[in-house]
This record gives sequence, C-alpha cells and structure tokens, in this order.
Amino acid sequence: MKRTLLLGAIALSPIALIKPAAADPMTLPLSASNMLAQTHSHAIVLNITGTYQQIQGTLNYDLAAKTCHVDVTFQVASLALPNALVRSQVMSQSFLDPNEYPTTVFTGDCQDGGTNLVGNLTLRGQTHPFTMAITYVSSGNQVTSIHTEGTLNRYDWGLDGNSMTVGKMIKVTNDISLNGQPPAPPPAS
Repeated sequence: MKRTLLLGAIALSPIALIKPAAADPMTLPLSASNMLAQTHSHAIVLNITGTYQQIQGTLNYDLAAKTCHVDVTFQVASLALPNALVRSQVMSQSFLDPNEYPTTVFTGDCQDGGTNLVGNLTLRGQTHPFTMAITYVSSGNQVTSIHTEGTLNRYDWGLDGNSMTVGKMIKVTNDISLNGQPPAPPPAS
C-alpha cells in the first residue's frame, strides 16, 4: 500500500511542477511602473516620441477567454518629450493645453476574439471612438505583456495647432507588463 502511494506520488509530481496558464480573470492596477504609454508623431524632419510618466487605471482581463476591459487616465502634463522646445509647443494652448485639459482618458474592451481594443478616447475635452490592435507578447508559452497600437487623426480631437510643422496622424502605443518586469515594446519582427 505504501509502495503504491509512493509510486503514485512520484508519477504525479511532475504535474505539481507545471505552472497553470493564467486562465482566471485578473485585475491589474495600471501605473507607469507596468504600463509604457507613448505617442509617436512626425514633425518636419524628426520623429517625436512622448512618454507618459503619470498613469492611473485598471485592466481587467482573462487571457484564456481573450476578454478585457481597460479604464486608464493619463496626466497630460506628465508627457515627457525630447526637448524644451518640443515640450513648449506640445503643451501650448493650441495643442494639448494641460491647464485646460489636464487628463486624457481611454476606456475600452477587447473585441474580435481579443485582437482589438475598442473604446473611447477623451483627449482635449473631446470624446471619440478609438480602436487599437492588440498583440500578445509571450515568453515560452506564457503571455508576459500586451501591446496595443492605434493611429488617430489629431484634428478629430481639436489638436489643430502646429499644422505647418506636425503631421496630422499620431500613433499611440501601450505596453502593459503582466509579469512584474518593466514594460517595454515588443521586439521588432
């Protein structure tokens, strides 16, 4: 009897070492420590990347079901930019104007089998539908982060300043770490 129990325990021990996939719904508080939120635009001869330093929100997700809901607020004045000249233009009254519009908010849900994040973006006091494509980044067989990417026409949100120097399309990317590591864009393919 003891030998049967011992053999059964030895036979089942590898199962105990297998880490289950994240199948249960999870809630992740979002901040700059686990979410890299960036804007990418083109100005005459340069590409400009801005990175939000203050982010607060929540991601509810179920990787197995490919469902999610995100609600996140970005502090506009926390947008880090490459230099003081670019910052003064981006933070001006004719562009982001953080004194009048201190936050940008996105609320959305995973749709289309978890391939798109569909929701509403409130920017400069205007709310419009906004969709981002979702890429799941894995290490081994475990999803370690979620990358979202979308492009907006800045004129739709009233960002009509700097029309002679900044392109009208702005790419938005977000990288959310699910494994406690610093957030980072996925490796280039």
